[in-house]
Amino acid sequence: MNHHILIKYRLFFIVVFIVFYKSSFSQGEQFSVKQVLNQTPENSGDRYYLMHPFAIVYGPDDSLWISERRGRVMKVDPVSGKRRIILDIRNFVKFTSSAGSIKQNGMMGLTLHPNYPLVDSFFVAYAYNFGGGTRCRIVRYKVKNNTIINPAGNETLIIQGLPAGDDHSTGRLITGPDNKLYYAVGDLGANQFGNRCNPILSQDVPTAAELTAQNYMAYQGKVLRINLNGSIPTDNPTIKGIKSHIYSFGHRNPVGLTFAKDGFQQNYLGAKLYEAENGPATDDEVNEIIAGKNYGWPYWSGLPDDKIYQYKNWSSAANCNALPSPGSEPECSTPPPAAIVMNETDTILPNSQVPLHTFFTPASTTIPCTWLQNPTVAPSAIAYYGFDSKIPGWQNSLLMTTLKEGTVFRLKLGADGSSFVQLSNGADTARYFREENRYRDIAIGSDGLTFYLLTDSIGRTSGPTSGNTNILLNHGSILVYKYTGATLSLNDPTTAILNVKKLVRLYPNPATEYINAEVKNNTAKPVHYYIYNIAGRIILKGKSFRDVSQINVKNLKGGTYIIKLFDGHALNIGVQKFIVH
Repeated sequence: MNHHILIKYRLFFIVVFIVFYKSSFSQGEQFSVKQVLNQTPENSGDRYYLMHPFAIVYGPDDSLWISERRGRVMKVDPVSGKRRIILDIRNFVKFTSSAGSIKQNGMMGLTLHPNYPLVDSFFVAYAYNFGGGTRCRIVRYKVKNNTIINPAGNETLIIQGLPAGDDHSTGRLITGPDNKLYYAVGDLGANQFGNRCNPILSQDVPTAAELTAQNYMAYQGKVLRINLNGSIPTDNPTIKGIKSHIYSFGHRNPVGLTFAKDGFQQNYLGAKLYEAENGPATDDEVNEIIAGKNYGWPYWSGLPDDKIYQYKNWSSAANCNALPSPGSEPECSTPPPAAIVMNETDTILPNSQVPLHTFFTPASTTIPCTWLQNPTVAPSAIAYYGFDSKIPGWQNSLLMTTLKEGTVFRLKLGADGSSFVQLSNGADTARYFREENRYRDIAIGSDGLTFYLLTDSIGRTSGPTSGNTNILLNHGSILVYKYTGATLSLNDPTTAILNVKKLVRLYPNPATEYINAEVKNNTAKPVHYYIYNIAGRIILKGKSFRDVSQINVKNLKGGTYIIKLFDGHALNIGVQKFIVH
């Protein structure tokens, strides 16, 4: 399939979708029957449904960490499905819902501390009331033995006053290999529907005075990079003369963020950052996020090719508020006569960056003007698959969940990480697990074979039957699929350790009884080490105040292991593979 696909009628879109869905499974990719994890516990009283889940993280402690928009965080056993609610701050979270719909606020992003479990805490983003409006704050909670140390409402505040609202709050939160927080903020639905008269601020940056006053409303339509204490990193880009939390700008609704991983699915310095973004009625995007780059919105969507999208600026009309709200996106509505209308090529954007991939760009000048029929898939999250010895052909792939098609897309990155390559069947994407569900987020198990999908509690989806349904097959659930086909050998070529600074010497390797991990003599102490088996489980850990840590491995079974080391400042100083005989 090309970047630009003629999808003039929904029937054509569905036919194309089914053809590629079938072909992606015609090459021996076999998965288990779906398991509904939250309905797995033997005791019926332990079964449950999630309350509008948003984020799912597979932690190093072999637990699934989940946030719910209503204001709760829980840990779920990935085998038994049993849950433990570790945080409930519903009284502090602004979440707007009705029997049949919800607003895009509430508790959103969740991420573990980058050095978890050495630093036993997590970060969460949630909306709160602010003078009759809505803002978002990011907070940190410390955990010990599955219990929050900070009482609810007394969390450690990282940053607050971030833009949030009833539409396109986005709220995706991750930690990077550089020990920074990355937070995505949408354009708050400006210039459409009930927010049609609000100007889009995706191209704006705050003034120095606004930063001093902690007025962050110009952060709409941005990806932010934030120190763990909430301050502005000194190496953040300067954009339009201002250094702020802004890392990239010109976004509409950047719903997914993920960093590339090494062959053991571990973070490494210098990894590329990827993003999935909702288009309006066309041009959903996958982007490589580069510091200081402008991603075009609202002047262009997808590629600046003057195909379908025009920037119809409702807010530029003096009588905007006197007009009724349009029933569809601006592409399918007639703006006020005095409104400014621009083609994509009318504006030259310095330092701009085009998408790696778009879903989908029609070649015609007309599109169906209903949400379920227009040529978009409604991305919701994105994850990077780095395992080099698991599913054949999957290493260096992006997995993107969608809301409208109830599908996980897989796209294969090229060796440079800045382009996509065709799959073995000639397609540029493969589809998995398609059914009448809205997939909100995805987590990859430590075995590299198991995938955990969060589903929305309510909402519309077209589903595989191409119908329009508000009845989801598995609402508010954790769905589990496991790859059951042939896997790669551990002896295959590996790019397991990439760009990790050579601060550690490991010897002897292979080892029999002891292995020595030697660090430079100026390394901050104590040095903490974690040893993982090939499935990613921590099986040994300890600390040392010496330059050479002698680790007893004679009780380990023969095989391949990974050691991860942190210095006294909790910075990752090395990841290496070793063998025990």
